[in-house]
Amino acid sequence: MQTRSGRATLWMILGAALLATPTAQGSTLIEPGPASATMVDLLLAGVGDLPALAEIAGVEDTELAASATRRLRAAGPAGLAAFVARHRAAIDRAPGNDMSPRTGAATTEDAPLLAALDQICGQRDCAPAQLYWYTDLEQAKAAARASGRPIVFLRLLGDLREELSCANSRFFRALLYPNPAVSAALRDRFVLHWHSERPAPKITIDLGDGRRVETTITGNSAHLVLDSAGRPVDVLPGLTAPPQFLADLLRAEAIARAVADKDAAGRAEALRRHHSERLEALGRAWNDTLAAVGQPPRPIPGQSSRRPEALAPAAPRAGVAAMLAPSKSSAEIPMLRLFGEPLEPLSEAALWELLADRRAPRVVFSPASLALLARQQWRSGDPQQDAGNQALALAGLRRSVALDGLYNEFALHYQVHAWFAEQGAPRLDAATLSLQVYRDLFLTPHSDPWLGLAAPSGYSGLVGGARSQQAGI
Repeated sequence: MQTRSGRATLWMILGAALLATPTAQGSTLIEPGPASATMVDLLLAGVGDLPALAEIAGVEDTELAASATRRLRAAGPAGLAAFVARHRAAIDRAPGNDMSPRTGAATTEDAPLLAALDQICGQRDCAPAQLYWYTDLEQAKAAARASGRPIVFLRLLGDLREELSCANSRFFRALLYPNPAVSAALRDRFVLHWHSERPAPKITIDLGDGRRVETTITGNSAHLVLDSAGRPVDVLPGLTAPPQFLADLLRAEAIARAVADKDAAGRAEALRRHHSERLEALGRAWNDTLAAVGQPPRPIPGQSSRRPEALAPAAPRAGVAAMLAPSKSSAEIPMLRLFGEPLEPLSEAALWELLADRRAPRVVFSPASLALLARQQWRSGDPQQDAGNQALALAGLRRSVALDGLYNEFALHYQVHAWFAEQGAPRLDAATLSLQVYRDLFLTPHSDPWLGLAAPSGYSGLVGGARSQQAGI
């Protein structure tokens, strides 16, 4: 509940802001009673001073704060900057920003401010990264043309402003965007835009006693990089560790700036050459990665025709077993070769697992991400058990990000480079490229309304296989 003095201060701010606006000079300001959203929007229509709007957005008067927040959102990155400058202390106390000794933990009083920040950003849990996301592509293109910056176009399932957007977009919010180097690059070097491919499928488990588990199922996300004219130059599919994401992002920025002023033929040739070079670089990196774990060269999985795996022998040979322990295989492999023992390459699945185990210890998250993860992690109530569970969850997350990063880098991003190198830039507009990513990379084509979750060949004992459309099964 706002105090009388607090409301008086609010109206002094509002009056000063209105009187500073030429169209409002000479007007009489009368404090209203409970106001409708329309009345408040009309009242604030004359306020063009962003710091004043930032002040009003932080008050407890719900309609006034909401209207000021909407106007700051409409003002774009400048509106976000004004809000952050005014409410820095509360934002620093937010989960992911509470590492500074200058501030205490976030308080319940900060919750409305942080909700307003999320609304202005266009992203849930925005405090650690403080990024402004356009939700209208034409507005993003206009900002890109005005600034000369490329566009990062996030394509996701669901809504980035909601907790239950698709899992990858949630990981982006927690692991990528709070990273200081990543957030600085996104904020200072790009115009940001997100668009929902389709709603995120949700699944609810009702335990019958008031407890529920609700989460999303299936789906994936990708960052398309467009030049300042809105034409695609690359796609960063799925989740990778922050350093890998940043490296890919900066490479995409370089080619986006390089082709921005070229004619159609020059742009197509520059993109073809860039992506051909990336194909060769990834091929070399793949073989180097294999050599580091004692594996012979082979095509990147998924880039050659697949053949059925041979049946495993009844007694696995030493050349197979040695490949499963890279820490000791470097010493064993020369001896096995002296004995003439063939060194069997691992199966595709086993190879990914081995590479993920090796990379996982090098996956590091920023303090901001760790603070956000600690706040979000489910707790049993037993401090000792919770500490152990959190350590296990973090180790599992590092390994998952390592595995995702490897697959997205060598399999999916490799395929994107091949598209640009083979198909050429003129055929890959943003809409076509998005359809191709979801159909051919993520295997969730827009033409399948069930996202692969409807199996007519299976029987569940439920009418319609438990699938319903609207109210009818």
